[in-house]
Amino acid sequence: MTKRISMVLCLFVVACGGADSEPAAEPITYENMSFEQREAFMAEVVMPQMKEVFVAFDPKYEAFSCATCHGKGATDGTYALPNADILPLPATEEAFFAKLEQDPEFARWSQFMLDKVYPQMAEMLQVPMFDPMKQPDGFSCSNCHTHE
Repeated sequence: MTKRISMVLCLFVVACGGADSEPAAEPITYENMSFEQREAFMAEVVMPQMKEVFVAFDPKYEAFSCATCHGKGATDGTYALPNADILPLPATEEAFFAKLEQDPEFARWSQFMLDKVYPQMAEMLQVPMFDPMKQPDGFSCSNCHTHE
């Protein structure tokens, strides 16, 4: 009986990794990733999720790629953001709200970005969303878009 208990205990220790096993690695935040890790994260996590979101909004995004957000930066390997190759946003709040009222397509895209892209990107990148009172340096439209 003692032999069986000892054997079960040994199997349990081996199965659990024993005292010499390495602790599970802590998940690394996007901010702390190397360029190579970021590139892999974008390809494996961000691209598939954002493609799904964009295609659901407009099927023309079936060809969604790195260039959709990074423009020429996807070609030259810099992936720099904000990106002047995507729609520049109005420079002031007043101009932004005026454009919302005047341009239904701009309003439709703004709502999509606000409801879907903005919060999902902030979550995937593990960064707080912009809040003028609590997180003035949080993730916002200006992380990707330039201004007129």
